[in-house]
Amino acid sequence: MPAPNAANDDHLYEDAIDTTSKASAKTKRLLLDLLGRWHWVALGLIIGLLWSAYYLSKAPKRYSATATLLIKQNIATVINKDQVEEIDMRSTEGMNTVAERIRRFDLMERVGSRADVRNLSGLIQKQVDWTPDLLKEWLGRKKADPSKETPEEKAQAAKSVPEPAVLGGMIASWVTVSIRKGTRLLDISIQHQVPEVAKALADAVAREYLAEIASDRAEGRSNQSETLIKQSEEARSKLQAAESALATYNRALQLHGALDQQESEFSQLSRRYLPKHPRMIATTDTLTDLRSRFMAEFKIAMSSPADKEYWKTVQSEMENAEKDPDLALKTARQLLLARTGILKGETASQMSVFNSMLTRLEESNVNREGNESAAEISSFARNPGWAHWPQPRQVYTTGGMFGLACGALIALVLTRLDNKFRTVAQVEGETSLPVFAAISDIDIRLVDKAVRAKLRRNKDLRENPIQSNWDPRLLFRPGAATTTFAEMFRILRASVSLLGDESRRKVTLFSSALPGEGKSLVSSNFALAAAGQGRKTLLIDLDLRKPSLHKVFGFTRNENGAGVTELLASKASLEEAITTEVGTENLHVIFSGSRAPNPGELLNMKRLKELFVEVSEKYDLIVVDSAPLLAVPDTRVLVQLANNFCLVVRSNYVPKGAVARALELLGSSGTMPAGIVFNGYKETRRMISQNYSYGGYRMSRYGRPYQYGYGTYGAYGEDDRADDTDEILKRRRKNSSRRNKEMDDGENKS
Repeated sequence: MPAPNAANDDHLYEDAIDTTSKASAKTKRLLLDLLGRWHWVALGLIIGLLWSAYYLSKAPKRYSATATLLIKQNIATVINKDQVEEIDMRSTEGMNTVAERIRRFDLMERVGSRADVRNLSGLIQKQVDWTPDLLKEWLGRKKADPSKETPEEKAQAAKSVPEPAVLGGMIASWVTVSIRKGTRLLDISIQHQVPEVAKALADAVAREYLAEIASDRAEGRSNQSETLIKQSEEARSKLQAAESALATYNRALQLHGALDQQESEFSQLSRRYLPKHPRMIATTDTLTDLRSRFMAEFKIAMSSPADKEYWKTVQSEMENAEKDPDLALKTARQLLLARTGILKGETASQMSVFNSMLTRLEESNVNREGNESAAEISSFARNPGWAHWPQPRQVYTTGGMFGLACGALIALVLTRLDNKFRTVAQVEGETSLPVFAAISDIDIRLVDKAVRAKLRRNKDLRENPIQSNWDPRLLFRPGAATTTFAEMFRILRASVSLLGDESRRKVTLFSSALPGEGKSLVSSNFALAAAGQGRKTLLIDLDLRKPSLHKVFGFTRNENGAGVTELLASKASLEEAITTEVGTENLHVIFSGSRAPNPGELLNMKRLKELFVEVSEKYDLIVVDSAPLLAVPDTRVLVQLANNFCLVVRSNYVPKGAVARALELLGSSGTMPAGIVFNGYKETRRMISQNYSYGGYRMSRYGRPYQYGYGTYGAYGEDDRADDTDEILKRRRKNSSRRNKEMDDGENKS
């Protein structure tokens, strides 16, 4: 047993597939519509190629010259491990940094200030005049000829060289710096209209950059050397001062050492002898003498100018100790040892600093000698022998692709803005209804030609006088019935017959969204096609506001005395309202009759049902021509009584929104059409799209477009005072005169 949600999942899956298929079909229709406007794409391609040719004829040739720099790796870091390198030339970032430094504006400005650059002939590129030569001749402007430039003009051009800042900006727009992959080579390229100028500028930029880095490096070495020398001199001065101060204490230090030795000897003897012993007496005298001499030398050292500042800080301590000779000696010895220790440490420190400065100076000299330059010119620019730009193949390719893109964009915009139906695929895609038949725009000249050819081949055949008054687009008459136009209505007849049992689906109704879509001609030809099968057919004109079937068959409106108006108003019987002689067998017609004061009230549902039941018993097929759906509400009443409801959609005429609105109104009442009759297309040979081999379609030329707008559809049928009687009578007189002339010509020949 499936899970409870299995059915829902299946529905969701089916909905997803349906959505995907609809999106795919919509995309396919869009692509086919774009393909149908291929002429815009072709036009864009042609314009793009023409513009490319014009650009090649006008664009000046530009030449490219390239100077190459070799960027070296600084070797100072190999000797000095403590030095940190700012830019590593072994990295891509380092090479890109050098390339950007070459593009700097101040460097270009210095190039623009060079005398050799400013004196170049043809340095300033000439502006291109894109005006066509024919237009310039028409405007009276002379075409400039560079070969005829006078020396005065050349001198004036040389004087017109802009300031270095402006010229530097121009050179910056001409220069391109690129890195050769996998190398330390930089290519400095210049594009210019004059090949000699391009070569000179490329070399000038390379030389100016080398001069800049040489100057910067020399200045850096000078500053570094001066700093090292200054620091070494300071270390030397401090070392000499410390050594000089330490030298003043040498005698005191020697006596201090002797005093320590004598005190050690006196301590040893005191443990063996008595104070009155001769050795003890001699040792004591010697110790006393050494103490006196030490104090004398200490005082001399204290007064020495070499270390005078230090002893000022301890002067008070010595004065306090002099009251006691033993304390004074002890303090003197302590101060001496402390001061000499400090001086010895300072001497060692300054000696280390001084030696370090000497080492760095030596390394700087070695680096200067071993790395004279950080970059050098690998190759100078050569005089270009051919133009770098424009390249015809590239220009034509770019122009063609741009033209194709513009043409495709125009086609896409026109497709999106087009709100008319042009193909069968569009109708089926927008309405989701099948197309029963696609009726092409009927060419009256071809129909008349076929009729005349039939009459010429069959000498005994005479044109039916009633048929001669028909609208020329009624096709089921001798000659015209064999045309492809008539075959389209036979296809429509077959499509309708396949909707179901014809004995139970007798009422076929034709309507349209707007007036002028050809529903009357479609319903008339459909009725004639059905009658041609031997089926007893009744054609009813239920467009009571603006009827046209009487004009189609060559009758005046009130010629037969009674019609639908009188029949629905119970002023005439069915037999009185039916016109049996319309020019063909098996076809009877109920015309509209006289003008109805209020057509809406005549279309009573009960009376209409009785009428359809009555005629269904007498005829095999009932064809109804009704009013447009959006113009008046009459048809929405009639469609409920029809078995086969066909909506006529005219190609390149009715807006898609009008058809959608009509289907929306029908859907709200539950009476959707069984199918669509796509009418009035005109076949073209631009393409064969998804139109069931009918090709593309253009707008039909008969009838005026109805002014369509949401909310209002004009005063349909309200001002139909003229019943076209004069037009019908004029057609009859013309046809009668033509027949009489043909009869006279036949008698004269016999």
